[in-house]
Amino acid sequence: MIYETLKDFAGPVATTIAAAAAGFIAYRLGKSQAESARIQAQVAKRNWRTQNERVVLDLFERRIAIFEGIREVVGETLRTGRPDDNIFFRYLVAIDKAPFYFGPEVEEYLEKIRLLIIELQLDGSVIADERNPDRTDRIRGHAKRMLELSQFYTTSKKLFAPYIQAHQKVGAYTAEPI
Repeated sequence: MIYETLKDFAGPVATTIAAAAAGFIAYRLGKSQAESARIQAQVAKRNWRTQNERVVLDLFERRIAIFEGIREVVGETLRTGRPDDNIFFRYLVAIDKAPFYFGPEVEEYLEKIRLLIIELQLDGSVIADERNPDRTDRIRGHAKRMLELSQFYTTSKKLFAPYIQAHQKVGAYTAEPI
């Protein structure tokens, strides 16, 4: 009689145990898939950050190269006081890509520098000709233009800094836990 009773309950109990085991396994699989998805999302976020930092670094490198080219030409012009055609050409090459990397305020300033270099070239030509009636005026104007060009080091910091500054702090990197 006990055997018969147990036999009647054995089928439903076995089914319940099998269903519970299947439910537990499904729960564990679902939980591990959710954890796997969370880790994948974190990896994707870090990959995006890395790619974004590469783009920012590339942009920084291109901008600083343009700035250094301009600064080099301005420095040589200030050192010699007589820019020749080679210096002027190097300036034009240095500023060629500037409109694509800097705003209109920088472009406007670079045009002023270009015109200053042209005037300094003209100064050199007129000053070299001792019989030129404009020689005295050009000598006075040359000093004024050289002083104006020397302001590049002050003015350029204000204009170029927003484009060339580091946007992220440099220091110890703290990784987020996975």
